[in-house]
Amino acid sequence: MDDLQRLLAIEDVRQLKARYFRAIDTHDWDLLVTVFAEDAVFDFTQANFDPNFPDPDRVVTPPVHGRAAIVDAVRTALSEAASAHHGHLSEVEITSETTAKAIVPMEDNVRNVSGAVDFQLRGYGYYEETYEKVDGAWQIKSSFIRRLWVDLDGRTKV
Repeated sequence: MDDLQRLLAIEDVRQLKARYFRAIDTHDWDLLVTVFAEDAVFDFTQANFDPNFPDPDRVVTPPVHGRAAIVDAVRTALSEAASAHHGHLSEVEITSETTAKAIVPMEDNVRNVSGAVDFQLRGYGYYEETYEKVDGAWQIKSSFIRRLWVDLDGRTKV
């Protein structure tokens, strides 16, 4: 792979992650299906977790395996929430013609909009991800959310 191909692949991976954020925030589940590999793994056990203030009563969600299960889990988690995800200056490494990995710093804002539960979360951290190119398109192969800290209901936990 020459330098131009590598730069184009990096941009493709960054565009893929942008589509992921947009799909989640707009609840476009059909679009979200297109960003994951069929056999992808998504570990969002830290999605609502603050490593600085562990909660012994917190229910831990195991990693989710498979594209359909991932989309279903995200849809269920965010069905009554409004969210705004921001990805920042990702570090993308193309590891072969068809594989890549990245660290994507992020900030997310999630709040309940149903009125049933008063909940607001603002989280900071990053995604650790791997990607594969299938039929000419990059897809997320694995994704792990790692939290640095969380502001929950306006209370900062650092």
